[in-house]
Amino acid sequence: MSSGKYNIIVNSYESRPAGAGPFPAVILFMHAHGLDDSSKKVCDDLATAGYIAVGADGYLNGTYSFQTRSDEAIFKAADLLLHTLKSREDVISDKIGLIGFCMGGRHAYLYNANRDDMSAVVSYYGFPHRGDSENSTPQNRIQDFTAPVLSIFAAEDRGNPMDVVKAYQTASEGEESPHQSIVYDGVGHGFLNINSRNSNENASKEAWEKTIAFFEKYMK
Repeated sequence: MSSGKYNIIVNSYESRPAGAGPFPAVILFMHAHGLDDSSKKVCDDLATAGYIAVGADGYLNGTYSFQTRSDEAIFKAADLLLHTLKSREDVISDKIGLIGFCMGGRHAYLYNANRDDMSAVVSYYGFPHRGDSENSTPQNRIQDFTAPVLSIFAAEDRGNPMDVVKAYQTASEGEESPHQSIVYDGVGHGFLNINSRNSNENASKEAWEKTIAFFEKYMK
């Protein structure tokens, strides 16, 4: 008897610099609100800076939601994007990085821990202390990070209390470590999100400059 299986169909948003390339690329892990206008703006801004940027709909067109989200499905969607990027002539296949926001920041941490072919990672307010198990909690996987990580936190973020941030900084930073953390005072969770009530122009501008500088250091 023949048998079949379900295939994952991933909707994605891509923004690309002008020209033939090849270019470095960045995979975006979406935040809780999905692949929305804020996520698309991040991709567009990365393309302006010279990166092919692509984000996947980790909810798989309504199969999942924030309440039923699946790390496994989100990582499989990222795997598909990565496989496609590496096969493209306009992508520098050994210069691929990650960026993630909110829950996507956590996913960026873990994807970096699970693979050895990322070039650089930027995580915004990424919940290093959250996970369903020791293996799915970024704080416990720092030793497995294979690419340098820039972590960006907000001092008024109740989801990432300062004791959590300090514990992550202590565990991830040091003389020999390539990992860095920046904490922005006076701002809350989602300050880079143009649609968030916590949106902050000054912090967003500085954090984005730091983001691009970090990618340029390791990917250009």
